[in-house]
Amino acid sequence: MYSLISKVIEIEGKTAVTFGISCESVSIEDISTNEAEINDLVDKCNRLELSPIHLYDVVEDFLNE
Repeated sequence: MYSLISKVIEIEGKTAVTFGISCESVSIEDISTNEAEINDLVDKCNRLELSPIHLYDVVEDFLNE
């Protein structure tokens, strides 16, 4: 099952929260600062029962949209 992950980063003295996606064997951080978009991606991966071996391709496609 996929889940939303978050991380606080600091760039040039400013902080931001970034969001990513994780499952039991794969974790990809810092995909976006838009929590709603990543929540939608997590929901879609869970609904379609995405195999973790395809997660990097799915995230790459998401970023190229």
